[in-house]
Amino acid sequence: MKTLAQTFEADGYLIIGEAVTEPDIVELEKHLASVSLDGVGTRNVLNADWCRQLSARVKLVPAIQEILPPDPVAIQCTYFQKTESENWLVALHRDLSIPIKARIDSPDWKAWSEKEGVLFARPPERVLKSMVAVRLHLEENNENNSPLQVVPGSHVAAGNPANRINCIIPRGGVLAMRPLLLHASSKLKEGKRRVLHFVFGPRMLPNDAEWAYAV
Repeated sequence: MKTLAQTFEADGYLIIGEAVTEPDIVELEKHLASVSLDGVGTRNVLNADWCRQLSARVKLVPAIQEILPPDPVAIQCTYFQKTESENWLVALHRDLSIPIKARIDSPDWKAWSEKEGVLFARPPERVLKSMVAVRLHLEENNENNSPLQVVPGSHVAAGNPANRINCIIPRGGVLAMRPLLLHASSKLKEGKRRVLHFVFGPRMLPNDAEWAYAV
């Protein structure tokens, strides 16, 4: 029988039923009410004390601990809020850029850009392969409110878009995934979908690069 880590490595994703409790979510909603959104979300939530504390707790969830890289750090948290009035679809893609403190003079680092005042770049592939995204859902995510669609195994192979599946996540549950996994989402049909999307990576980066922010 496969371990959680073996399943995660094979499929590129893992659904974890409960990462935070209902009282935790109620408290989170109080904090999120004061978050300033740039349209449908913001990438900079990790700057807040409550989010840094939450990242430390998420990192200690046993099932998540099992799939994180050695000595991991939280390097980003994005808050998405999809509603019937703020509704969008995302085509199949991989997440290829990471937040960096300063430019690196190396051909291994590419596609430089700036988002919300933070520098981003595509790092060497070995960095992306070591990273884990942890998507914490603040309401039940079902067929009607835009579940994330993933192509199992596409983090290590080309992947067939026809094989995409919907990830159904309970309120307070987590979808953990490799950033290189092909994923997409459709417009929601009803309700809303709020997600705190944490990204964890190795503490040290190649070429003397530094994370823009790490806890």
